[in-house]
Amino acid sequence: MKQYIFDHYYVYEELTAVLKELAADYPELIKVSSICTTQDNHEVWAAEITNSKTGDVFSKPAYYVDGNHHAGEVTGSMAALHLIVTLVQGYGNKDSITQLLDSSAVYVIPRISPDGAEVFLTSYHQLRSVNRPYPFEKRAPGLHPQDMDGDGVIRMMRIEDPNGVWKAMDKDPRVMVKRAPGDFGGKYYNVYPEGEIVDYDGVHIQPAEGKWNLDFNRNYPLGWFPEHRQPGAGKYPLSNPENKAVADFVLAHPNICCAVTYHTSGGCYIYPPGTEPSKNADQRDMRMFKEIGAMATEDTGYGCFNIFDAFLTDTVNYSSGAFDDWMYQAQGIPTYTAELWDVLNRAGVPDVYPRTEPITDAAAAERMYKVYKWVDENVKNNKAVPILDWTEFDHPQLGKIEIGGLDFKFNWQNCPIGFLEQEVEKNTNFCLRMAATLPKLSIDCMKAESQADGIYKITALVRNAGYLPTFVCNEAKKIKVDKAVIASLCVDGEVIMGEKCGSIGHLEGFSGVNSAYTYNMIATSKHDPFVKELTWVVKANAGAELTLTVGNAKSGTAKKTITL
Repeated sequence: MKQYIFDHYYVYEELTAVLKELAADYPELIKVSSICTTQDNHEVWAAEITNSKTGDVFSKPAYYVDGNHHAGEVTGSMAALHLIVTLVQGYGNKDSITQLLDSSAVYVIPRISPDGAEVFLTSYHQLRSVNRPYPFEKRAPGLHPQDMDGDGVIRMMRIEDPNGVWKAMDKDPRVMVKRAPGDFGGKYYNVYPEGEIVDYDGVHIQPAEGKWNLDFNRNYPLGWFPEHRQPGAGKYPLSNPENKAVADFVLAHPNICCAVTYHTSGGCYIYPPGTEPSKNADQRDMRMFKEIGAMATEDTGYGCFNIFDAFLTDTVNYSSGAFDDWMYQAQGIPTYTAELWDVLNRAGVPDVYPRTEPITDAAAAERMYKVYKWVDENVKNNKAVPILDWTEFDHPQLGKIEIGGLDFKFNWQNCPIGFLEQEVEKNTNFCLRMAATLPKLSIDCMKAESQADGIYKITALVRNAGYLPTFVCNEAKKIKVDKAVIASLCVDGEVIMGEKCGSIGHLEGFSGVNSAYTYNMIATSKHDPFVKELTWVVKANAGAELTLTVGNAKSGTAKKTITL
């Protein structure tokens, strides 16, 4: 078995090669296809993973994972690829994976923005989602980040100025501290991103509007707003071909029950709604998010929070058009956004939620000091110097300056490569557990009792043994996208009582239990909400075969055949 090593970030050709190798080596387990060809002629690959010998993907409930909505968040695409490798190579070697792929399907789109990720990985550029001009065709006036000293990293530049607003920290001069109100008579600086200035007038140094400002995670049709309200939103919902391809994939795979979309950074799992406080949302669904999220915390050490409650400082002009909101509030699919990697936590800076209060200047400098200390002690093998001491540089426009600071891309935004494997592995462990929460439909028993010559009473017990119900979540019911379980009886004879093919409603999952001996939805029922007894009377000859098929898109299909 080939070993795939997660000790670096894969460029497009390497990621593609791994996917194609796995598809060639394990054709019964994985199918890889392109859902979109990008402007730069890259394919957006999607993997469908299941044991095809036990049924195709549409005959089973499914779990979905993606990465790289944002170009620079490449830890996410590596985590998605790690999940694919773990599933395919774990089948037949690990019981939990074997059982999962025998009964379920997993869909993974590891890199939604291959164009943007390739620019991020092969150049010094930082960009949000993709290297397409937006909202302006030409570079705007002002300071544009650029690698001026040729070390392959955009850092910071500082210019000594008696009226500057920054000073060097006493205990680590590499860290810049905002001047206190009473600071006078010292050595001060102005600090800017490393770069060049378009239309420089010799005086003003202002940040320019970025040239690549599209944000794929603001282009989905739930809560979409135009550019004046939501920067990066695009010209209209799903205007980006990559976003449309993802949405089309989800719609073409109605068996998706729940999902994770990988981002960086922050070390947390966050869940919708992002459009209103969680207290206003369905409380059973919020409990479900918390219960599954508790497993994420166990496996990863990340906290789990509602995004609106924990992160939004502006509850009117909140971020909108996000994938997780579209999945949950438009498709009825519970979806977590996983913010992988948290250098602050590694450096000993405690998580504080909700993050609704701005950090003080002094606290910001102190946490940067802790980050620098941690990077000094732990990051040894990155390609670029992790932290560059302030170094003199002759800037073509600004004259003598200093350049220095952190390699933001591969220390803060993404893991240093020495930490990549452990970071993706622990998130794969959670995904395997989350995938096991899908509905598990079965026909427990089925029997025929002779009532008279050629007349039989048929009874069957249909069960959902999964955590999730066959409707998945209450939001799906609210927006009326839940599809009832259908029971279909096939017999070489006549059904004289009962529906040959018809709805049997839904079956609860054990997520419906919220306290001992109490069902959340059917608290007064005398019947087990996980099981339904079905009854028919048929007229047929002895020896005839009778087949019962039950299922819906979310729970897959279960079959049982008996002989009369």
